[in-house]
This record gives sequence, structure tokens and C-alpha cells, in this order.
Amino acid sequence: MASRNSTRRAARYGAVVAETPYLREPGYAQRYRERRFRSGSGARTDARERAALGALLARAAPPAGRWLDVPCGAGRMTALLPGDPVQVDRDPAMVRACGPDRPRVCASVHQLPFADGTFAGALCHRLLQHIPTGVERVDILRELARVTRGPIVVSFFDACSLQHLRRLLRRRFGKVRSGRSAVSRPKFFAELQAAGLEVRAVAALRRFVAEQTLVLCAPRPDRR
Repeated sequence: MASRNSTRRAARYGAVVAETPYLREPGYAQRYRERRFRSGSGARTDARERAALGALLARAAPPAGRWLDVPCGAGRMTALLPGDPVQVDRDPAMVRACGPDRPRVCASVHQLPFADGTFAGALCHRLLQHIPTGVERVDILRELARVTRGPIVVSFFDACSLQHLRRLLRRRFGKVRSGRSAVSRPKFFAELQAAGLEVRAVAALRRFVAEQTLVLCAPRPDRR
């Protein structure tokens, strides 16, 4: 899985934007793996996310080959993907938390160390809500489209939701910003289009209530 020259990529897609800083306290990866989605509301969210991803994968009809899970976190969703997925995360602690059972790579989604069209499909789950600008989201989506020759499932936070309204109200009354960003569906779909992708299906965890929304998309035939 050879890496393409970053200068050639920049010329093709435009300059790569600076990444949002990623800082986690010691022990975060292990706590995320063992506690975050195993009890209470986390367990309910996990069940809804698995159901949404399963529904989209049933419609994906990917070509044969490996899938990419990036960022994989502690590997919670990897087993749902077809074939023998490759796990990628830029946090070395998260990569270690995945365990040794699958191919793992420590790398940034902005500059993936894989050749064009390496993967049959890709999952990018629970990342884009942490990305504050559309420019950076499009940069990430373009890189996913570059290394993938088939369907891509991505998640984002939908601004048209009670959960997002609650977040805005808490912020107005002095709550510290969460570091999460929500966008409207039309805006996010426009970002997908700018990255050379077209929407095939959408699965919201709880439409108009929860922010988390998964989208099945695929490379546009005219993207090149």
C-alpha cells in the first residue's frame, strides 16, 4: 500500500489545510474502549449506531476487497465492515487499544499512506463533528475519496436537531464549548459534492432529536 507524493496530491486537490489539534489526557484510549459505549446512554447510542451502519452497508453493494476504518478509535465498528478491514487512527494510543487482530496503521486522515483506489469501501465515523470548518471537512472527504474505489460511509452532526439546540442554549448560558460542530444537511451534502462524492442514502439515529447522522455516499462518475 504505497503512499502518493503529497505535493502531487496538493496540486490535484488544492493545498492541504492545517489539522485541528488532537490532544487527549493519559489513559483516554483505554477508558474510551472499556466504558464509553458499554453502559447507560452510551450502550443505547452504540446499538443505534450499529443498526444505522448495518442498514447502510446492506445498500452499499461494494466491490470485492478490503475496507478502511478511519479514524478507527478503539475499533468498535470495525467488525461490522466487510472483508478484513484496515484500521487507521492518528492517535497511537487508540491504535494500540484496537488490539493485534487486524492490520493497523497510525496516520492522519488528511494524508493517508495508501495509493489511489486501494480500498473497496471506507468508514469515517465520529470524526467530522470534531472538525470546525467546511474547508477541513472537504479536505478529509477528498482524501477518503482518493483512496476508495467504492462506497464511503461518513457521519456528521445534523444542526436540525433538539440535541444541537440544547447545545446552543447551554453555550449561551455559559457552558464551555464542547468542541463539536454541527451543520445542516444541505451544507454537508454540498461539502460531499465538493469532495467528488454523491449521496446514496442517509440514516439518522433519531431524526430531529439526536445530532448523529450517517451518510452512504459514492464517488461521482465525473469527479476526475
